Amino acid sequence: MSVSSALPYFSSDSLEAILADMAQMLKSGQLTDGPFSQEFEHQFAAYTGVKYGVAVSSGSAALDVALRCLGVQNKEVIVPTNTFVSTPNSVVLAGGKPVFADMNPHTLCIDIDDAKRRVTSKTVGVIVVHIAGLICPQIQELAEFCREKGLFLLEDSAHAHGATLDDQKAGTFGDVGCFSFYPTKVMTSCEGGMILTNDKELADAARCIRSCGQNADRQMVVLGDNWRLSEPAAIVGLHQLEHLEEFLLKRNQIAVWYEQALQDIEEITLFKTPSNIRHSYYKYPLKLSEKINRQKATVTLKEKFGIETGHIYYPPCHLHPYYMETYGTRMGDMPSAERVLKQVMCLPMHYQLTKQTIQHICEALNDTLKIAASKV
Repeated sequence: MSVSSALPYFSSDSLEAILADMAQMLKSGQLTDGPFSQEFEHQFAAYTGVKYGVAVSSGSAALDVALRCLGVQNKEVIVPTNTFVSTPNSVVLAGGKPVFADMNPHTLCIDIDDAKRRVTSKTVGVIVVHIAGLICPQIQELAEFCREKGLFLLEDSAHAHGATLDDQKAGTFGDVGCFSFYPTKVMTSCEGGMILTNDKELADAARCIRSCGQNADRQMVVLGDNWRLSEPAAIVGLHQLEHLEEFLLKRNQIAVWYEQALQDIEEITLFKTPSNIRHSYYKYPLKLSEKINRQKATVTLKEKFGIETGHIYYPPCHLHPYYMETYGTRMGDMPSAERVLKQVMCLPMHYQLTKQTIQHICEALNDTLKIAASKV
């Protein structure tokens, strides 16, 4: 049995509806920046409960555009070291300096106390990443801190479509929320992203920047680039959004199956979700004991059992060669992230998994842990 770590899902009805809309779009001749993109913006903003959505070509583009709107040139932005490199890269590309903060080992999200300690007179904002689909449990405290200090708060919600804390959706706690619709995500548009905000001026600026800096009169008023979302991508995104709640229910059911099957395995620790949070389970992370060689376990699961796994993220951003060479970050700077992330494994998580498949994965993992045990 071969098991992919991530897999997008389209029902037969959804495929038929997508093809019908594709035919309509192709006949119209408007293949980008058209009515489907505008409807996707409207529907996604309405789903999350904010006023404005700005569709862009990727999750990275969402970060790039948003940070240009927020004005980080020659300023510092606090960024969690546990994130995909697009997050700090976007700060650099917008002319700012990323200042890394350590990770809370119990949530894998930013350590907000460490983030607070790193604020200086040059700090203009903080980025929080909802890792694996868990809204940072201290997001409200962090948002209040940012308001008091006059800092922006940007939510990188690439993992957290539909996740909630106290029934409030990810991407709505700060000044701006950024989403990715990459194929592995909870919902996809093949490639694409979305910026959410309640600030009309920011939304207008984002639409300008994503269109090569041109305003509604097609005059270039600011330096921008082509970060528009194509109409085919918007069509896919619209139909995926229709099924997002269904996807979330299934992912949460899969998480329950995992917890039931894994709870008695001694060499792993499961991450707990607070009762006031609905997890989106973009990934299902667990922590292996230090007796286990994660790389060996990963290879064994793939080669012996056909099971694909992942991680989030190792190495942490501050240990990537570019950041070490450019900003002088070093091993030892972020002790929690360095210690914990090398032992984090993500098991397969997608809509098409069954209870039987989960049982197979967990049995294979149990066997693998015996093979991968090593003296560390």
